[in-house]
Amino acid sequence: MDEWHPLAREGEWSAAVRSGLDDDAVHVWRVALDDETRLESSWSLLSAAERVRAQRLQGAALRRRFVIAHGTLRGVLAGYLDAEPSGLVFDVGEHGKPSLGGETGARSGVEFNLSHSEDVALIAVARGRPVGVDVQRWSEEVEHLRLAERFFSLAERDALRGLSHARELMMAGFFAAWTRKEAYVKATGHGIARGLHHFDVSLAPGERARLLADRLDSEAVARWAIETLDPAPGYSGALVVPSPLGQVLRFSM
Repeated sequence: MDEWHPLAREGEWSAAVRSGLDDDAVHVWRVALDDETRLESSWSLLSAAERVRAQRLQGAALRRRFVIAHGTLRGVLAGYLDAEPSGLVFDVGEHGKPSLGGETGARSGVEFNLSHSEDVALIAVARGRPVGVDVQRWSEEVEHLRLAERFFSLAERDALRGLSHARELMMAGFFAAWTRKEAYVKATGHGIARGLHHFDVSLAPGERARLLADRLDSEAVARWAIETLDPAPGYSGALVVPSPLGQVLRFSM
């Protein structure tokens, strides 16, 4: 398989052609999951287990999104590994985070993370360091303050209440926090096993994305960097990698 060469500039979503992945860079791929023309080719790349998972999903839209997201993931990773997409092997960590397995994957040092919501998926790829990514479609039907009481820290709940005078600001703040928190626990590899209350992230619109505190890891603030991603109108996204952040290039497919 061919590798990818970035034509993107930081902060912009662009197309890409062939080249490699620098050690200090992170590549983030935005994938449109509503393109049915890619369904057949994506299906052909899936493993038998992935096809079973897809067939168990209820509804054509859910199946299409799963197939395109996971097929594209294989295609993207294969470009960095000079491997066949259908031949990639994945391992699953203690808390459910997938990683590249097999001799090719282990030797490459390539790490990745996948997230999808509605018709947008994000794939983050780095070399030699863990990475976490999350994307969420905004929903006005979500009871933002009620969910924040359940999943956010005290500091985050207070910050969100400070935005409650404007519905759109509160919604933006809620999904900024949600994606940053999800990306953080995915990057650390702990998932939600330790809960979401023990750390604080910034959430106010216009405020720099960052980890403010982790009460289970006193060195985490210096260790981890957060980057805001704007995948599409009505979506929030976040990327988390070890500091320093380095170059983040965004690609569209």
